[in-house]
Amino acid sequence: MNELAHKKEIILQREMSFANAIGASVIEKPKVSVWMVFIPILFLYFIYRMQRYKSDRMKFGEEFMITRRRAMDAAFESAASEGRPDIDGVVHNLSLPEPLHKPYVAWVKTLADYYLELLAAEAEGGGFESIVRAAYRNRSNYLLTLNRLSTVEKEFYTALKPHLAATEDAADIITRIETQSRELRRELADHIFR
Repeated sequence: MNELAHKKEIILQREMSFANAIGASVIEKPKVSVWMVFIPILFLYFIYRMQRYKSDRMKFGEEFMITRRRAMDAAFESAASEGRPDIDGVVHNLSLPEPLHKPYVAWVKTLADYYLELLAAEAEGGGFESIVRAAYRNRSNYLLTLNRLSTVEKEFYTALKPHLAATEDAADIITRIETQSRELRRELADHIFR
C-alpha cells in the first residue's frame, strides 16, 4: 500500500472512532438491573436489548460515515492527481431537497478540504496525531479547521431539522451530535497538541 493510501486508512479509522463515540452518546445503552438476578427472564430481555444496542450503534456508525467516506474518496483522488476535489461528483446522484443542497455541498467541500490537508501532510511517524501535527503545526490552526467543520455541519443540520420534524427526537439527536462533535474535536486537539 502506498503512503497516500496508508494515510487515507489512518484518517478513516480515526473518523470511524469519532463516529463510534458520537453513536455512544446518541444511542442509549441498556443498563443492568438488580432485578435480573431474581427474575432471569429480565436478563434475557437485557441480552436482547444489548444486541440491539450494538446493532444500532454499528448502523449509526456506517450511516455517519457515508458522507465522510465520499468526501475522503474525492480528496484522495484529488491528492493522487494533484487537482481539486470533485465535489460535484460526490453530490451528483443525491436527491436532496433544494434547501439542503447548498449546505450539504458546503459540508462536503469542507470535509474534502480537511482530508486533503491531512493527506498532503509530510508526517513523521504513522499515526493520526503525527499527520495532524504535520498538517496544522499548532493547536490554534487545527482548532480553526475543526471549528469550520463544526460550523458547516451545524448549518447542514439546521437546514435538515425541518425535514425531520415528523421524526421523533430528531432535533434532540442532532443537538447531541453537534454538542458531542464539538467536545470530541476539542479533546482531540488538546490531546494532539499538549
